[in-house]
Formats: sequence, structure tokens, C-alpha cells
Amino acid sequence: MPPHDIAPFLMAMTLMLSIAGVLILRPLTKRIGDMIELRAKAKHPHPDHQINSEDMERLTDVVSRLTDRIESLEERQDFAERLLYSDERATQRSRSREPLDG
Repeated sequence: MPPHDIAPFLMAMTLMLSIAGVLILRPLTKRIGDMIELRAKAKHPHPDHQINSEDMERLTDVVSRLTDRIESLEERQDFAERLLYSDERATQRSRSREPLDG
């Protein structure tokens, strides 16, 4: 085969393989995509799914317990900050009372 005929041959082969790949692989990938979509829908319920009263009560209970816990943590943090602030103020007062060496 002469060297100047290799380029058109490679272009024709590439074109044929690309067309064959699309014709063969497109239906397969479409079916695989449909199967993945069906599995995803089966795993995740529809967004309009209604929550039953038992689940709602459980969620309400969990949220109220979390709210109580956050309030308790806020009170503890405020208390700790007041203690730290009063300790800093006491240290500053004691320093101002010490005589200066001079």
C-alpha cells in the first residue's frame, strides 16, 4: 500500500467504526440509563409522599429534644463566659492595686 493512501484509509475506518459504535452502543446505553433511573426511583420515594402521623410524632420529639439540648448548651456557654469575664476583671483589678516598683 503506498504511503499516501494510508490517511484516507484511516479516515474511512474511523468513520465506519464511529458509525457502528453509535448504532450498536446507543440502544444499550439507553436501556442501561432507563434501568438506573428505575432503580433510583425505587430507592427514593416520590417527593409528594405523605409522612404518616407516627413518623411526624417521632420527628417532632427529636426536634424538641434537640431544641432543649441547644438551650442547655447556650446557658452553659453564657455561664462559662461570665466566669471567664469576671476572672479577667478580678485579675485586672488586682494588677491595678499592686504598687509600682520604681
